[in-house]
Amino acid sequence: MKKYIIKNADGSEQSEMQAIHESRKEAGETLMDYICDHNEDLDIDDDDYLSPFDFVLEEVEYKDVNEVITDFESARKALGGKPNADFTVSKKILSGNAVQLNDVARLVTDINPMHIEALIALNELFTIAQAWNKEDGFVPDFSNRNQWKYFPWFTYNNDAAGFVCANTSSTATVAKADFGSRLCFKSESRAEQFGKQFAHLYNKVFLLNQ
Repeated sequence: MKKYIIKNADGSEQSEMQAIHESRKEAGETLMDYICDHNEDLDIDDDDYLSPFDFVLEEVEYKDVNEVITDFESARKALGGKPNADFTVSKKILSGNAVQLNDVARLVTDINPMHIEALIALNELFTIAQAWNKEDGFVPDFSNRNQWKYFPWFTYNNDAAGFVCANTSSTATVAKADFGSRLCFKSESRAEQFGKQFAHLYNKVFLLNQ
């Protein structure tokens, strides 16, 4: 998949505009917005004054997040997590996860064994969605009424003997996503993509022990 990044005119990396853009037009608009903001209080003769000739738009081959983060392990790796086997439970707080011992105890004593598989699937959905949103630079903010958030919508399909992603829904004002804000996405297409790719995990949550 062809996408675009903005570099300095000499080809070196720049740190102000690091997003990966879907089209040359989108990258150009980002560049011009940055230049206008930067030059707002400068004169054309100032040393720091910028022009489009100070940058270059570079076409890159880019894999979409759904090709890179395809399961729980790749999502955990993308988020900088470690396998739980690496943790020493005897420590009061587990390194990098801030899980206290009483939380571990609750997992052993308070969780209904009939729901374990569904909860594991739900944890996988949360983790993969978090990793996808991180790659997309999307942080759901339910205090922001102007931020649209999209989530997959499922219907039961008799032929498939399970739920399938039928379409998507969206909200800007309420936390309507079925399993919390971590399972909403920046766009309708991303939500649909997630719902179809991980329908098997949703089915484990929806259908287990019903």
